[in-house]
Amino acid sequence: MTHPTTLKIYLLHLLFLPSLLFGQTDSTRSKLVESLTENIYRTYLDVEIAKAMYDTVKNKLTDGRYDTTLNLDEFVYEVNKDLRRVSKDNHIVVYPAHHKQSNYYYETDYKEHSWRYWKRHSKRANRRWEKFKKKYRERTKNDMFTYGEIKILPGNIGYVEIRDFNSTSYFKKENRHRISFKSVLSFLENTKAIIIDFRENLGGYVFLSAKMCSYFSDKQNAYFITTESVFRYDSSGIRKEYKYTDKLYTDNKIKNNLISNKKIFILTSKRTFSAGELSIYKLKQLNHNTTIVGERTTGGGNGHYGGTMEKYYSAVIPCIKVFDENNSNYTIEAKGIKPDIQTTSDSALTVAYGLSLSENTDTSKSRTKYFKSQKLIIDGREEFFKKKYPDYVGDYRKITITKENERLYMTYDLYSKQLLVPEANDFFVTNDFEFIRFTRSTENKIIGIQIKHKDGYLEKFRRL
Repeated sequence: MTHPTTLKIYLLHLLFLPSLLFGQTDSTRSKLVESLTENIYRTYLDVEIAKAMYDTVKNKLTDGRYDTTLNLDEFVYEVNKDLRRVSKDNHIVVYPAHHKQSNYYYETDYKEHSWRYWKRHSKRANRRWEKFKKKYRERTKNDMFTYGEIKILPGNIGYVEIRDFNSTSYFKKENRHRISFKSVLSFLENTKAIIIDFRENLGGYVFLSAKMCSYFSDKQNAYFITTESVFRYDSSGIRKEYKYTDKLYTDNKIKNNLISNKKIFILTSKRTFSAGELSIYKLKQLNHNTTIVGERTTGGGNGHYGGTMEKYYSAVIPCIKVFDENNSNYTIEAKGIKPDIQTTSDSALTVAYGLSLSENTDTSKSRTKYFKSQKLIIDGREEFFKKKYPDYVGDYRKITITKENERLYMTYDLYSKQLLVPEANDFFVTNDFEFIRFTRSTENKIIGIQIKHKDGYLEKFRRL
């Protein structure tokens, strides 16, 4: 789960990205682990777990128990797996450093100008900053989430897929076609029941989760959740820790009149994570007509302020505990959400749809009405490539390739599931990455995979 302060941190990162070009050597591995473990010890929300992660990874490297034949991507992923295994915290993410340096150079000589000049300069800068903040608030909306399909199914059953709780952008072009949750519920207002699909929801901002749940709450400004941020530092050899606690509430201006007494069905999968899980947990509390259908989730209850970029790595290190004061400080971390009706994620929609229909409902006389349809990536040449799909299926450490219903899917780092659409032999495109390429041996066997990220970073993993 991410925090509103993330925005400020990311803006700073854009201005101060370090130079991160280096080759892989034993020295690189040692320096990466040294810097990473120290950062974890300083910032992870639980100091005892932080120390356990610190000791585990450092000792394993020192003892030579990491495979020396691993490339840098594979090595960092093995480190990442050890951190998650010890902490049981799947929010921890580590990448090799790969961001390009931004070369900002300021030629200002402070001695060249008088204090009157800097006073005027400061006033102008403040005016520009206030103007930017006003425009930012206008362009970014707190109830515009990322959606899949939004529709009314035969039998007058509403359906909406919410894929994450990420913020809208400051840039107008990136906000095109964004939809407010209020407009979604207005479209579904006269339905008999609503199915909310969280099966591919990977989380996002806690305050956006609270915003969505406000539409289902009987009370305005109701207690939502408590966050506790941990800041640890050392002074004269004595470890000190500071904790900042904040409480979130449902919106004091939003009513649940668009929901009334409808039955609500929530679909879950093993990939549902973080703020997606929190939303389900709170919806169950705030609306007693809620039924959860699907698979038990993993349990991503902790939070963070975004990523940190160092010389040898980029990482997300949780430093926020998220808990429910009204339920003995309960946290979903490492526990997850247990569905009321347990079934596979693939069959969850069918089960929920059947439960939402009244007895003897005739669905043959109505058609699905769309508010937002899902545009699938379709390539007419796919039939030609399908015969090769079994060659790609397998485990590539961080990536798992599966074949489902004659289509090829990639699960990236436990949660993100992508449909792979072929463009050429061994070359695929997908929504969230620039491309996926499989590599072959001289014997023409698939031996590895390459993932090109949209920021230009190319990850490489060998087949296990």
